[in-house]
Order: sequence, then C-alpha cells, then structure tokens
Amino acid sequence: MSIYAQGGAKLRADLSSAVVQTTEWEKSLIGLRVAPAVNVDAKDGQYPVFDKDASNLLKRKSNIARANSSNYARGSLAWVSDTYSTQEYGFELPIDLNTVKDMGRFYDIETLTAMLAKRVPLLEHEIRVAAMTFNETNYGTATASGTAYTLANIASFDVGLDVDLAKGRLLASGETDSDLSVVMSRDVFFRARASTKLQNRLRGIGVASDTILNVDEQAVAEALGVKEVIVGKNSYDASLEGVSYSSTAIWNNTYLWVGKLGNGGSPELMLSGGAQYTLNWAQYGSPINVYTYDEPQTNSEVVRASHHVAEKVVNANQGTLVSTQYS
Repeated sequence: MSIYAQGGAKLRADLSSAVVQTTEWEKSLIGLRVAPAVNVDAKDGQYPVFDKDASNLLKRKSNIARANSSNYARGSLAWVSDTYSTQEYGFELPIDLNTVKDMGRFYDIETLTAMLAKRVPLLEHEIRVAAMTFNETNYGTATASGTAYTLANIASFDVGLDVDLAKGRLLASGETDSDLSVVMSRDVFFRARASTKLQNRLRGIGVASDTILNVDEQAVAEALGVKEVIVGKNSYDASLEGVSYSSTAIWNNTYLWVGKLGNGGSPELMLSGGAQYTLNWAQYGSPINVYTYDEPQTNSEVVRASHHVAEKVVNANQGTLVSTQYS
C-alpha cells in the first residue's frame, strides 16, 4: 500500500488542506480501555497468579479461636505462574520524495502519513481485543439474557436485570460487584437505551422523559449501577485494496461483557485487579510507535508504525458474558 491519487482525481491549489474522510475514527477506539497497557520488561515471560484454588484465597478456617499461650492457626500462601509472549506488529507507508515536495503545498505529509500508518496496527489491536473480550473460551459459557434484545421485545427485555444477574455471578466466583465496566456494541447500546425497562431506570435517576433517547454512556452506567459503560463503535473496511468500502463492525452484537477492568502502567497493577490487559514490551517502546527512515533506492522516506504486545486475560473470574440474543 502506498499513497497515490485515486481515479485520476485532480488536486486543486486553491484548497488549503487535504481532506481525509475518516480523521475522527481513532477517537472511538476502546481497545486500550478494555485491555489497558501494562509495560513488561521481558519480551516473553512469566507472572505470578494468586489463584483461588492453589492459593486458598477464600477457604474458610472454621476454628481460629486461640487459647492463652497457644499457637495461632496458620495457613500457607502459594501462587501459580502464567506465561505471555508478545508479538511485533507493524505497517509501513513509503512517500516518494517528489511527492513530499509537491504535496507539501497542501498539508504536512509526514503527519498525515504517520496517522494513516498508525491506524493499521491500532485497528488490528482493536480487533484482537474485541475477539478476546467477547469470547466464551476466555470467560465461560455466556448466560442468555432473560429476554432477547429484539425490536419486538423493546418493551420487555431488561438489560438492567441482566447486568444485575451478571454481578451476582461475579460475586459467586469470589470477585467484586463494585467499580464494574460493561462493554457492548453500538447497536446493542442504542437498543438497550431505547428499551422501556432501561428508560424506567433512567427516570429513576432523574433523567427527564423527553431526553431519555439522547442520554450518554455515563447516564446508562449510573442507571445500571456500574462505573462505566464502554461502547465499541468502530467499523473497518473488509474489502480488498482498491475495492469499494465494505463496512464490518469490530464489536459484535452477540454479547455484552460485565467485569472489572484494571489500570495501565506497571505490572504490579495487575495484582490490584482487572480481567485483561495489553502487555507491552517496554524495551521496544510505547504501545504504539512511529519511525521514519530513508530508502534511497526508491527515492522515498518510509514511515513505520509498530508495537510489540500481547493481549492477555489474566483473571477470567473478573469477567462474565451475557448473550444478548440480538436480532
């Protein structure tokens, strides 16, 4: 892939800047919110897991009463290890130096090229995170919603009750029902927001009836009693290069995910909770990097965007899936 004028289009000198039809696309990416980046020192390695079974985290000790001069009851603290292996992903766009000189009249071509090059690994990361999150292999068999999220059931399906039941499943697995996140697709969000039962919950938190259809994610989160609702909105072009745009949603309508998300930063933060992360090899760079180099044989400057990461579920007990039965 390289930058070129498509279809013999004529550039006009009276235009002051280039028009890129999808410049706002990156703002709706949620991959690094749903799988926060944690910097790891080793490209491949191990990390400790305090497992409920191996570590006896929630075992009852029925007799911890102590008599004078006797020993206290004791236990043991143990952990198991899990592994990760990061992978390098990258994409390049060459710019002919003649193009740089010519097109520089209209826009900063290096900046534009960097944006377009970065988009490729960011898109692929988003797709991988979506596949990891909405995955019954990772989070167990999804629990079907009480009523299918269909237009015919708009007055009867109850996303609030489905989320409440999901909270109960998290509690039963020894996790928390506080500071939870709910992840869903744009279509599921819009349908849930318009449903009668969620509208009634929104009225209950003081949202006027005439504005309910326009409420944002935070208002819905308040109505559901969770920290946040994260909506996957982005689509991508599934057609081959040079073929007309074919829209494909990254986040499907099949599931909504309820669980605990952690914070990015150092590996120690994984011990503070969070179902899944993007493990970023810190020696390579940041979660997304841009490089440039000269390619004299083609009289080009090449812009590269890349990262060295692994998407990893580190505590499957902190997430659960609801099958929306959307249609």
